[in-house]
Amino acid sequence: MAAQDAVTNAAADAAGTVGEAGGFATSAMNWLVTNGPGYAIKFIGFLLILIIGFWIAKKLSAFAKKAIMKSPNVDETLGNFLSSIVGYVIKIMVIIAAIGQFGVEATSLVAVLGAATLAIGLALQGTLGNVAAGVMLMLFRPYKLGDYVEVAGNEGVVDDINIFTTNLATVDNVKTIIANGEAWGSTIKNFTSLGLRRVDVDYGIHYDDDIDKAIRVINEVAAAHPNVLSEPHGPWAKVVTLNESSVDIQSRVWCKPEHYWDVMFDLKKSIKEAFDKNDITIPYPTSIELDG
Repeated sequence: MAAQDAVTNAAADAAGTVGEAGGFATSAMNWLVTNGPGYAIKFIGFLLILIIGFWIAKKLSAFAKKAIMKSPNVDETLGNFLSSIVGYVIKIMVIIAAIGQFGVEATSLVAVLGAATLAIGLALQGTLGNVAAGVMLMLFRPYKLGDYVEVAGNEGVVDDINIFTTNLATVDNVKTIIANGEAWGSTIKNFTSLGLRRVDVDYGIHYDDDIDKAIRVINEVAAAHPNVLSEPHGPWAKVVTLNESSVDIQSRVWCKPEHYWDVMFDLKKSIKEAFDKNDITIPYPTSIELDG
């Protein structure tokens, strides 16, 4: 009898559970039939606002940059930075408008975003630090777009500066992205800003060679290069080291920053060829084998 009662109770519980599940399914179906189309329309509106809004943000950011660049006191670097801020602000406004499609009031959403921003700011202090560092980079301008720099141990041409990062393009065309906080907190070398660069190259000659002749050849070849400047002074060459097997002469010439690499590589080739024509020897390691 007890077993029969247990089976009966179990069957009743199962029937009740099935009934509850059926009731829930019916309620859900009724809700979908009643509210589903409305929420589907709102979701489509949400997506459309995001897509169109982000497209408008991109266009307005480009327009803002173009308008800002019309000012004679604004260069491309500052224009690029300010236009990126415009783009981010518009995107935030678009997101608020898109969420408003679900009935959330803008004032309430802004209040929630304000509280969330405080909490996120505490969690993402590094990110906010990058924004602050970006502002400092714009104020003090240690580099601008197009400058060849060394930032945080990375060398390259400044390709982009926005509120979060500084982007460099290396000489072999590799994009390097550096957080503004890291850039501002590191030693920055700007090889372009002063308008001139000095090219230093060492040449080793044999101890039996004529040092004055070698210096004259180096200076004549350097002076003949079209990108070597005569100011602040012309080509310079002096003995800098007496090595075990060579006398090292350093050549120093000045050029514009954009000609640095061409001048360096051209002079190495041209001076080697001039040494050969003038019987000036560049020593190299040799070995002697003894049969014993």
